[in-house]
Amino acid sequence: MSAFDLKGQVVNVGDQVSVLGYITAVGSGSNPSVTIQPPLSASTFTVTAQNLYTVEGTARGVVTAISGSGNTAILTITLTASGIALSVPAGACYSNGA
Repeated sequence: MSAFDLKGQVVNVGDQVSVLGYITAVGSGSNPSVTIQPPLSASTFTVTAQNLYTVEGTARGVVTAISGSGNTAILTITLTASGIALSVPAGACYSNGA
């Protein structure tokens, strides 16, 4: 079984994705740290503001690994802006394909 994003589309290694989430904390300064909690996950990840594209906490990156299947499959994603790697459920992402 494949990994599926929020829209039910198949997610593959090498796909570009947008990770969604709620901003739970924001640091200070010109490029503050931002903590985000993605849907379908109790965990959070922290990135700098340069990684975010909207006030909803969308971060863009490329899928480098997939573990599991369905919308709860864990995607390892390398963020485009910073190269930071993070792991989130597939259901917390929108994929635009490779």
